[in-house]
Amino acid sequence: MKEYYSIGETAELLGVSTQTLRYYDKIGLLSPRHVDDKNGYRFYCYDQFHIIDRIRYLQGFGLSLEEIQNIMQNGKVDKLLACLKQKQNETKRELVELSGRLNDIDWCINYFTYMAKEDTPDYIYTIQQPKRYIIKSPCYYKEPLPNMEIRLAQVKSRKEYACVKFHRQYGYKLDINSFFLRKFYPIEYFTYLSGKPDLDSSLYEELPAGEYFCFRTQLLHEDWNAEPLVAFFSNKAKPILILALEFEDNLLDWSDAWYELQILL
Repeated sequence: MKEYYSIGETAELLGVSTQTLRYYDKIGLLSPRHVDDKNGYRFYCYDQFHIIDRIRYLQGFGLSLEEIQNIMQNGKVDKLLACLKQKQNETKRELVELSGRLNDIDWCINYFTYMAKEDTPDYIYTIQQPKRYIIKSPCYYKEPLPNMEIRLAQVKSRKEYACVKFHRQYGYKLDINSFFLRKFYPIEYFTYLSGKPDLDSSLYEELPAGEYFCFRTQLLHEDWNAEPLVAFFSNKAKPILILALEFEDNLLDWSDAWYELQILL
């Protein structure tokens, strides 16, 4: 067995670059066992190979070279275990964050494809909804829609909601009597929270779970059609909750957006 291996041989044997080995030396993590005084060539010994391998192994856990250097200089397993437990906790927190992000991405994909789903009919249909959580602002009779947007934006920007995650879907609660007169009169404008927030209950509202009768319309048009549900409830008691949920079909103009009207049964 050779006593010394050149930096090129060492790099090839261990699957690292010569630049990496030079950087280890530069920061004091691992220096070559021998440097030729005449030409500056670097040489490593066989017993250094497992150190290089361990450095790369620990990097795979997300440890920085600085952390690895402190571990190696200490030389005790206790130091390594303490760092690994810290990294374990950090990774668990990251997994929770990534899982939440993935759920939010799934929600957003569903939001932009919901109206185009072939299995969703274009007439009256029913859906089961779980509990949903919203923050809201009041609407006033015949006020311009931008006023509603601004008022809700002011609510969202309150410090109480600084750590709250929102789902970017907006909707209205409709005045029930006006609806049955075929008039669009929103009484509240709201947006969804991504889940039940850790807030005082006065700072959000829980929409009830249950079965909802639904139909679709371009609600912001003056000629929107409320006939399907008006006819359905002609011989029934009026509902207590009517929601109009916006579904965007582009990213620039919302005037032609479709809405799903949901009526709690």
